[in-house]
Amino acid sequence: MAEPITLTFASWGPDKHYIAEARTSWVSQINEKFKGRLTIVEYPAGQLYGPKEMHIAVAKGLVDLGIILQPRMMALIPMLQGVYLPFAYDNVTHAAQAYQGESLEIIDKALAEKHLKLIYTSFTDGVQMFSAKKSLESINDFVDLRILSTSPMLTKILAGIGASPDTSIPQTEQYMALKRGVADASLNSTVSGYFQKSFEVSPYVTKINMSYPTIMVAMNLDKWQKLPVDIQEFMLSTGQQQSEKSIKSAIAWESKFTSVLKRSGAIVTDFPEQQRGELKKMSQVFWREWANTYGEDAKRLLELNIER
Repeated sequence: MAEPITLTFASWGPDKHYIAEARTSWVSQINEKFKGRLTIVEYPAGQLYGPKEMHIAVAKGLVDLGIILQPRMMALIPMLQGVYLPFAYDNVTHAAQAYQGESLEIIDKALAEKHLKLIYTSFTDGVQMFSAKKSLESINDFVDLRILSTSPMLTKILAGIGASPDTSIPQTEQYMALKRGVADASLNSTVSGYFQKSFEVSPYVTKINMSYPTIMVAMNLDKWQKLPVDIQEFMLSTGQQQSEKSIKSAIAWESKFTSVLKRSGAIVTDFPEQQRGELKKMSQVFWREWANTYGEDAKRLLELNIER
């Protein structure tokens, strides 16, 4: 009999979030299925690592499995920008298609080069504009607006339409920056914008769906390759089930917390579809600049995802 396998799983974030609840279900399914052969032991709430360093910890094998915020990993794996293109996706279902087929194969290859294996992806609601000044009704409303940003490509796009993006303030300090008038606006999802109280200092919420961050369950590649095939197959198939559920949950939570924001005093409006279409066209210059910088896989990834 082979020795039982124990895998350490580091996570962070609130345990009542739909992504965390799905993850708990996934771990329970695996532990029950392979009782006596494999046990996944989760260390929640950032006990081991937080979102800033998790991808490095998993890549180095300091933990076996980890919860990774995809935008945090783009510096290590630039290819991930190809599934996080600002203004490319109209809704979360559209964004989820970037994690299928040949597009997913390119992402898997890029992660493997950094000793990571993607197990499954959870989807969140879109990134919106929280402004202290006014609702945004046209591209012209971005001119001279001081916007806190953490995305290099989005920062370039915002500067290109006349805004004044500021990348110097981390997400954890943006609330106070807006409260003190250091900036005019910030970017956040509807759900996170509520829980992080962004609406208190930026009550004008413009629904513009700039991008769709994802949260990945990833495993150290060396540890993954040592697992028996039947365990690998079960982890992937049950992970795919959780991924599909997360799309439905993201849609439901976005709708729920849009209403909650309104009841809490936020002024929630939709950015005009025609104006967003113009932003999408303007953004393609920056998408192609990125693809030309990172080679043939990047070009192919862009081709696959802008055709969807």
